[in-house]
This record gives sequence, C-alpha cells and structure tokens, in this order.
Amino acid sequence: MERDRWLSVVLRTALLVLFFWMIRTILVPIALGGLFALLLSPLAEKVKPRLGRAEPLTPLLFTFGTIILVVIPFAFITVEAIQSINDFLARDWTPTIQRFQSFLTEGIDIRGRSIHIGGPQLQLAIQNIGQRAASFAASFVGGMATALPAFILSLFLFGVSLYYFLRDGGKLVRWMFRLSPFPPSQTRELFASVRETVNGAILGILATAVVQGSLTLLALHLFGVPNAFLLGVLAALLSFIPLVGTTPVTVGATIYLFVTNHVGGAIGMGISAVLIGLSDNVVRPWVQSSSTRMHPLIALLGIFGGLDLFGPVGVFLGPVIAAMAVWTVDTYAKLHHASRREATTPPVDASATPPPKSVPPPENPPVP
Repeated sequence: MERDRWLSVVLRTALLVLFFWMIRTILVPIALGGLFALLLSPLAEKVKPRLGRAEPLTPLLFTFGTIILVVIPFAFITVEAIQSINDFLARDWTPTIQRFQSFLTEGIDIRGRSIHIGGPQLQLAIQNIGQRAASFAASFVGGMATALPAFILSLFLFGVSLYYFLRDGGKLVRWMFRLSPFPPSQTRELFASVRETVNGAILGILATAVVQGSLTLLALHLFGVPNAFLLGVLAALLSFIPLVGTTPVTVGATIYLFVTNHVGGAIGMGISAVLIGLSDNVVRPWVQSSSTRMHPLIALLGIFGGLDLFGPVGVFLGPVIAAMAVWTVDTYAKLHHASRREATTPPVDASATPPPKSVPPPENPPVP
C-alpha cells in the first residue's frame, strides 16, 4: 500500500514537470496575461452591471481594449525605435568620429603628460569603443527584427490568456484558495500582495515615463535642441521600453549638438543623458516600494532580476516574485515568533493552584 502511494506521487509529479517543461517557452506571455487580468478585474466587475445584455461580453471587450490601448501602441513605439536606430546606424559617421577623436585628443594631451596618457593610445581606445558600440547596436536591431514572429505568437497568447483569466479568474482564484496549503489569512495576504505589486509596477512605469520625459524636455530646451517638445514626448514613450528608454533621444541630441559646434551644450546634454537614464533606477523602485510597502532595494533587485531572467516583461514578473519572497519570509517570521512565544510561556500547573478559602462557621449558629 505504501509503495502504491509513493508510485502515485512520483507519476503525478512527473506528469506535472513534463507539462510545465513542455510549455516553458510560452509561460511568460500567459503569466503576463494573468497579471493584467488581476489588474483589470476590479474595473471589469464595476463595468459589468452597466453593460446590460452585453454583460457576458465584458472579458472580450476588456481584452480588445487592452490590446488596442496598450499592446499596439507599445509595438508601434518599439518598431519606430528600431527603425530610428537602424537609420541612425546607416548614416556615415566617419567625419563626426574623427572630429570627436581629435577634440578629445587635443583636450587631454595637455594633462596626458602628467598621467602618462598619450594621444595615440586614447585615439585607439575611442576607436575600439565606437566599434563595439556599433556592433552591439547592429546586433540588437537584428535580434529585434528576427524576434518578430515570436512577438506575434506572444501577443496572441497574451490576448487569449487575458480573455480567459478575465472570464474565469474568479473560479481560478477560489480553486487556488481551496488548494492552498497555507492558512486562509496568509493566502489572502499573498493574493493581496501580488495585486499590490502589479499595481505598483504599472504606477512605476507611468511615473518613470513622466519623470524621464519631463527631464528630457527640460534638457533639450535648455541646450537649444530643435523640436524639443516632440522629442520629449518621444522620450517619454520610449521610456516604456526596457533596456532602451530615452537613450536614442538623449544620445542623438548629444551628437547633434557636437556636430553643430555646440561643444558645451553637447557635454551638458551628455551629462543629462546619464542622469536621465539613472533616474529610472530611482523613480521606479521608489514608486514600487511606496505602493507595496516593499523596501526600495528589494524592489530594485526584483526589477533587474526580472529583466535578466524574463526579458522586458520582467518589469512586471520580477517584482511579483520579489513580493512573494518577502511574503514567505514575513509569514515564516510571524510563525516562528508565535512558536517561540508559546515555548517561553510557562505551563499552568493545576496542583500549584491554592485551594479555595473555606468560610469559617459563625460563632453563634442559628437554632433550628
């Protein structure tokens, strides 16, 4: 009997592992659809009674609305960014690079004698950096172009999973609640933590776009770059794309200022580009932590770890995993503290309790 039980457990585990290993490459868009459904479900429940006879179509309407308002603009911005980078690389930048090299060489040779840095060495280093940057950008653009079929498949899986999670999400949550090995209070805390984390990720992305777009607009206007407003709006839209961000706008503006003989403005714009790029690492974790009561360092680790493991969608999935890890430690600490408190409380000894006091008889008992 014991052997049959262990055989059943092994077979069940093997089947589950085989299933998840089979769908491992498409789990990310499905998980992303589930997170968006978790975010949109409260709004869908409020809108559903107002649709009347179209109430059963609520999941379908929200799915198409999400794809039209979120996914398609994001894909359009990504394609435009790739096209801009491709056009940028297709230009002949040889005169600009030579001019930049001569400028740095002449400007650093004066101090180069004191620190033993010569002009030829510096020029060779600049050439190596330029070649590596060009090859990296070219490979990045080529990789994005070849990933288009996979993106279309991911978009389809995202839409399908979002629809079914919106339609049957309540049943799924109740099923997971029944199967949860944790107490009901801890399970509710886990679900609430995941929902808060998803909301914090969305707010972090929006806040980052506003901050980086505003800083880019201010820098472009300050250093006299033409079409500053349109470029600032483009920078805000590009900030939604992880690992790209405002770099095409800020770096392009720096090169433009340098080519047009505005050396001081180019240096200031280059410094602004670095600061604007680093603002993402400050604003996003801060908003994430303030929305979920998570420490900013944990939020930052979740964002970068998610980007490294899942790619761009790691902006959503990474903080969710970090929140679940924090919940795990927090619940364990509460249970450990409760068990230690029970262990240190002395037991009550029934034999040590004093007997009840007897009432002495009256001195003059009544006569019957």
